[in-house]
Amino acid sequence: MNAKNSLLLISLIFIQGIPFSQSWIQIADFPATERDDAVSFVVGETAYCGTGLKPFFVASNDMYAFDMNTETWVAINSLPAGTERQYATGFSYNNYGFVFGGIGSNYFNDLWMYDPQTGNWQAKLSLPAEGRMGSGCFVINDTAYVIGGRTSMSNSISEVWAYCISADTWTQKNDLPFGSRWRASTATDNTKGYLIFGVDSESQFRRELYEFNPLINTWSQISVFPGTGRAYAAMNYINDELLVIAGLDSLNNSYNDMWKFDLTEVVWQALDAIPASGRRGGMCFNSSTTVYYSTGIDLANTRLKETWKVNNPTTINEKYWNDKVSIYPNPANGYIEIASCLKNFTVSIYEITGKLITSEKTMQNKTRIELNNTAKGIYIIRLQSEDQQITKKFILQ
Repeated sequence: MNAKNSLLLISLIFIQGIPFSQSWIQIADFPATERDDAVSFVVGETAYCGTGLKPFFVASNDMYAFDMNTETWVAINSLPAGTERQYATGFSYNNYGFVFGGIGSNYFNDLWMYDPQTGNWQAKLSLPAEGRMGSGCFVINDTAYVIGGRTSMSNSISEVWAYCISADTWTQKNDLPFGSRWRASTATDNTKGYLIFGVDSESQFRRELYEFNPLINTWSQISVFPGTGRAYAAMNYINDELLVIAGLDSLNNSYNDMWKFDLTEVVWQALDAIPASGRRGGMCFNSSTTVYYSTGIDLANTRLKETWKVNNPTTINEKYWNDKVSIYPNPANGYIEIASCLKNFTVSIYEITGKLITSEKTMQNKTRIELNNTAKGIYIIRLQSEDQQITKKFILQ
């Protein structure tokens, strides 16, 4: 075997050994005009997608069904004429889908229910408050929580409203205790709700992650995103993980990245990015195994109709990382040592809230971090090289 073929074989072996086998694949485009800030909801194995802003700032009311088994699109009945909009909020419950609010001819406070069996839309009780756009939403039991948004009077609000789906009634809940949010990202595990990102009333792009407990009607901060704050991002819940995808930051940077947050380990980890330009305001939905991202707008303000998918995005080969990285002692007492497969990497240690404690570069496979003046508790350690990142948790006692 010559040197060239030997190098090729080594490269193939290395590529096969990489645990991030979850790569994005481009599939059939959204079947209508390009758009951003459209709405989607999932009933069974079908995602229902539509509305949004088309080129030349034309709001739309057309809707389409995407079968996640066959990965095919088909047109369905549009929302009624005169209800063209963008920045609407979508959610589903049992066998029905819902579209709330948004902006078109005005700020809407209406609520529409879609029945996939009949293909018809039905008007439900409107929100008994001013119309709004860019609200977050998650459904727990038979209640949809509509969170924040923007109104004609305020660029970001902190209101939370609970819509009881079975009773068709609205109840105002306590305002967000951490301030207002517009174009935040939300998801649920069906027992608790989660909110991250969004723009506050001071036009600051936030990065804190909050958990909502409906039993006691309280919010608590559980982490901080390790990157910059952003808005217009997507967040999905799948396989006991939260995934955040794409978005826009305060410096007008659009992203194509994907991160997972382990709700059990309380750890962030970067996953494969969409292999295309950064984007925001796309429709993002998932089955039990696959995440889809469709439409949106890029940094050049070009509206998109691409659809991308990634299979099993949260499945990580933990044994691979355990074999490649050692952090000891754990629990630690005064110091921690790291032995890694990486070279020329940065070691950063964070509090569980996301606050950076220390960060240093090393050229060696092994390094020691002194922690004598650090309080006891749970910490996150992140190893970052030019093309790889490893995140783990340790205890300091």
